This record gives sequence, structure tokens and C-alpha cells, in this order.
Amino acid sequence: MAIFMASTKSISRAKGQSAIAAAAYRAGDKLLDENKDHGKLHDYEKRSGVLSADIILPTGLADSEIGRAELWNMAERNETRKNSRVAREWLIALPHELGEQDRKNLAHDFARTLADRYQVIADCAIHVPTDKEIERGASPLNFHAHILLTTRTATIDYDGKIYLTKDKADSEISDDDRRKKGLPRMSVEVKAVRELWEHTANKVLEEKGHNLIDSRSYKSQGIDLVPQIKMGKDATHMERKGIPTAKGQFNREIIQSNELVWNKHLANNQKTNDLADRTIADLREGKLFIVPDMPKPNFKPKKVTQERIDSANDAVNRLKAIRLNREKAQQVEQERLRQQQIATVERKKLEQAEQEKLERQQRREQRLERIAMETGEFKHYYQRLEQQPLSVDQSHLQKIDQNSEFGQRLVAILATDSLMQALTLYQDDPSTTKHQRTLAELQYERLGNDLISHSQSALENVKNSRHTVSQKTNTAALKGVFDAMVPEHKQNFSEAQQERLQSVSVAIDDHSYDINRSRGMTLGF
Repeated sequence: MAIFMASTKSISRAKGQSAIAAAAYRAGDKLLDENKDHGKLHDYEKRSGVLSADIILPTGLADSEIGRAELWNMAERNETRKNSRVAREWLIALPHELGEQDRKNLAHDFARTLADRYQVIADCAIHVPTDKEIERGASPLNFHAHILLTTRTATIDYDGKIYLTKDKADSEISDDDRRKKGLPRMSVEVKAVRELWEHTANKVLEEKGHNLIDSRSYKSQGIDLVPQIKMGKDATHMERKGIPTAKGQFNREIIQSNELVWNKHLANNQKTNDLADRTIADLREGKLFIVPDMPKPNFKPKKVTQERIDSANDAVNRLKAIRLNREKAQQVEQERLRQQQIATVERKKLEQAEQEKLERQQRREQRLERIAMETGEFKHYYQRLEQQPLSVDQSHLQKIDQNSEFGQRLVAILATDSLMQALTLYQDDPSTTKHQRTLAELQYERLGNDLISHSQSALENVKNSRHTVSQKTNTAALKGVFDAMVPEHKQNFSEAQQERLQSVSVAIDDHSYDINRSRGMTLGF
């Protein structure tokens, strides 16, 4: 009896897979990966079990040709992301009841249907189990086909040459993009393709007079069979060596139970068929209508006693209970793992928060250390600056008694101006840090206040002088110093300092004017 199998999976770089390697392996071919710098060659020509391998084009491109190596190298080149899907595979079980050519035609028809459905190119390889696989337990009737599909649509250029476009096939886009195009979710699409394979295969099976396949699960068909558990590679390897395992024994019990359930299902079908035959015979005898004779089903179910049915039901119920307990245990384990993951995430968050706090503290301490170091360097620099001999323009002091009160104040003004000029150069130095520039600006502002205070005191001293000649000389010296100094510093002063500086400058100019005017009047002008 033919079995149903139609499953799909993607060939993805994220899994370390290559469309060229996949195509070479399934077709038993030798293909060169032209996209690799080292020119990797995938050689599977000696692989057995490959009955045929053919490129299937969509109907619109049927008159064109493309080789396997060219096709899958093009498919790889068109994908640029390191986690791209480079191909999609459909694996189908071919009915063993059909002949080799019928199986090939059926596989090609289905591959062309998929190619037309998504406007892609298919690479269809038909396999049969090898002798080595049969020795390891594979069924010799396991004929199947691997259908590789490109992930991007195909078309032809003006020269009639096939190329893959930048458009993803509908089978490769996200559910959101499918919804925008008015298409159902991909899970619905997969179910539709499975049903499409069922209808395609059943059409041929019906023509040849064979039993049909059904894409529905046994549960959907009303057949109460229990699925076998997954053995795993270790248990499978031991079973093949003749070493019994707990999983193997459990699956053998499932097989035995399923056989009883299946025989019961066949027996019930036989009763239904017998009843239908009697009804048809009665109607034929009553000449109510003519019903053609139908061929008898070609199977002989084993005799099923009530004892065996009860035994099967007990086995099924026991296996269901085991499966239910296993599912509950899995749910408990999943919940435990989920809680463990939550706890791990919370712990990592706390650890990250502590680490960030520690790093912030370390950065703060480093910043404070850096600021302290830069502050110390600035203080040391300024102390050396203050201790250096006064370097001023002596022309302003030529006629001034530097030991007098006014002379000392004028020297203080010149000394302050010299310090402010040095600070300006210090701020412009590329090696000066941002913090040190700030310190220099603050010190410059303090010196500016001292400069204004010294200037005001010097002006008051000049005004209080009773000696007319000294008053005129001192006023001229103060004005000369002030006129030379103010343009250099005015733009660097704060707004309040600029106002004070302007006030002092006006007062000096006014006093100088008054002195010169009174001098002129004295001389009789």
C-alpha cells in the first residue's frame, strides 16, 4: 500500500549549507562552487541510489535550457547575506506500486507544478535505498524524490538566456509580506502543497487501479494509531547491531498495537463494504436500478477476535497514558527551563547593572584622578609663572618713581597684564587639557578683576596727588599703559568686567583731558 509523505525544509547558510553542495549530493553529480576563492569542488558522482536527476523549468521557460552548475552558482551569487536561504527542498515518497517511468513522470509533473506555482526552477532527483541502507533496516520500496527549488523567481533576458531575478518567490517571503499580497500564512501554504501532492499522486494511482494516499493524519482519518517515539542515533545504532534498547522495545510495542488497531480498522471497513455489497445486490435483484459490479478490495484482513480488540484497546490506552505522562513531564521540564532562563536573565541583568555601576565608579575615580593631576599641573605652572622675573615694557616706567605708591600700583598693573598674556598663550597651547583651560579662564577672570582694581587705585592716587607735574606725568603713564593693555584683554573679559573696564577707561580719559586743559589755561591759552 502506498504511503503519504511530503515535507519541506530550507537550505540555509545559517546552518552551514550550500545550494551547490545540496544539488550535487542529491543528483549524484560533480559541481564546482565558483563563488569560493579556493574553487571548492563537490563530487558525488560515485554516489549510488540515484535513479535520475533533471532540471525542471516552469512552463513559461520550457523552451530554454540551463545547466545544474550554472543554476545553483547563480542562486548562490544572488544571495548576499551570510544567513540567506539559498534553496528550498520538497521531499516526497513515490508509490512503489507504479513502474519506474510512471514514478519519474509523476515526480516531474509535481516538480513542474511547483515551478509554475512559484515561478522558480526545480532540480528533481529520484532516489531508491541502496543495498547498504537496506541492510541497516531501510525498506527496499522507499522510492522518493528530492525536489530543490530556487528561492528567487526565474525569467529570460532579451537573448533568451535564463536568469534569476531579485524577487523572492512567494514561498520564501514572510507571513507579513504574504498578507500584503493577499496570500495565506506559510503554514497554510505548506498544507495546500501537501494536498496538491495527494491529488497529483492519487490521479495516477486511480488510473492504475491502486489504493490511494491520504495527506491527513491518522487522527484526522479517525484511525487511532499511536506515533512511534524518536530513537536517536545512539539507540538506532545499538538496535542495528542487534542490541535491544528501551526505546526500541517501546516502539515495537507501538507497532504491535498499531497493527491490531489497523486490522480492526480494516475489519470495520470490510463489514461496511459487505453491507454495501448486500444492499447493492438487493437493489439489483429488485431491478430498482443497475449498479455495475465493483472489484473486490485486494486485501485480506486477519481474523480479529474481541479478545485481540480488547488487548489492542488496552495497549492503546496504556501507550496513550505513557505519552500523556511524557507530555506532562516535558511541560514540567519546559516550565522549569523557562523559569531557569528567567532567573538567568535576571541574574545577568543584575550582574550587568553591578558591572556598569562598577565601571561608572571606576570612570568617576579616574576622572577625579585626572582632574586632580591636571589641577596640580596647572597650579605648578602658575606658581612658576608668578615666581618668574617681571617682564614688562620699561617705556611706561621711565619717568615713574617705582618706589612711590603710584609706581608700585603701575608695576602691579603691568605684572597682572603680563600674567594674563601668559595665560592666553597657555590656553592656546594644544597640550593644554580642557579642564586646564577652564582653570586658566577662571584665573584669567580673577586677574581681570585685580587689573581693574589696580587701575582704579592708581587713578585715585593720581587724583589725590598735589604735585601738578607728577600728576600729569603719572596720568600720562597710566593712560599709556591702559590704552596699550585694554585692546588685548577687552574681548576676553566677561560682560560685567567689560562694563567696569570701560568705566575706568572713561575716567582715565576724562582726568587726562582735565589735566591737559588746566595746564593750558595756566599757560594762558
